[in-house]
Amino acid sequence: MSAPGHRRPWLYDPSLGGVLVRSHRSPTAGAAGIVVSDVVWSDVLGVLRWADATLSCPPELRAGTAWRTAATAAGLLRRLPGLCREAGVDWPGAVPGATSPEAPATVRLRTAADRLALRLCSPEEGVAGPLSRAVGDLAGELDEVGAAAIAVLAEGADWTTG
Repeated sequence: MSAPGHRRPWLYDPSLGGVLVRSHRSPTAGAAGIVVSDVVWSDVLGVLRWADATLSCPPELRAGTAWRTAATAAGLLRRLPGLCREAGVDWPGAVPGATSPEAPATVRLRTAADRLALRLCSPEEGVAGPLSRAVGDLAGELDEVGAAAIAVLAEGADWTTG
């Protein structure tokens, strides 16, 4: 039995990933705005790669990839307030995600990653300037990916004492 293929093969194409990241640049942004935009969307691409790895890897690797998914999402969330300052945008905080905590962890992760991938593939996101449009929603989606990855990790843990 072979492992299922990746749902988003474009995630692993460096040239296409770069195009998606650069598509978020604002035409009126200066050098600092372009750098901030590229940093944010490059990190979003990394979060999506780890989420995809978590959803498609063999079970014995799932704990490690789920951990990396959560850590990568948390790392960007931790840096977002400073990146907003650099871009001259108010940091609104994360808007709570829309997925149900009662859903199975892998479904939560897939749903959250799908929303984040849709945002990455929507270049109009950066037209108003770096992080100008719905940074709270982006942060909420990153938070949900991280929370779902932790749920995947917890779901696979052996909770028996022995």
